[in-house]
Amino acid sequence: MESLLKHKIIPAKVSKKEAGDTGMAVVLVLLIIGFFTQNDLYYKLAIPFLVIDMAFPMFYYPFAFVWLGFTNLLGTVVSSVLLTVIYFLVVLPMGLFRRMLGKDNLNLDKFRKSQKSVLKTRDIDFSAEDIANPY
Repeated sequence: MESLLKHKIIPAKVSKKEAGDTGMAVVLVLLIIGFFTQNDLYYKLAIPFLVIDMAFPMFYYPFAFVWLGFTNLLGTVVSSVLLTVIYFLVVLPMGLFRRMLGKDNLNLDKFRKSQKSVLKTRDIDFSAEDIANPY
């Protein structure tokens, strides 16, 4: 449990604003369900939920605690999975393809082979026109 709090997966404290935002999310979900199901019951349920949210936002504290913990966990998992997928589907194949073609833009094969630098020397004289419009 302490590990989950340390990694901010379970929120240590839910503020009044976060509880109110969670109440607004509940009202929004009720309105969307009512719109798609064409059932007036959801509209009638949304009104008291909205009044409670405006008057006593901490009423939604338990739901906000669970909801914010779930969103933090989901954000942690999805970002890790998404970055892993991007690495294996984009970066790794690109690197392997460039290696098969023999590309070496960083001059890694020449690095530390001699005392000579692998950096390219650029002797460019800048004029006033180059600096006038840098963008």
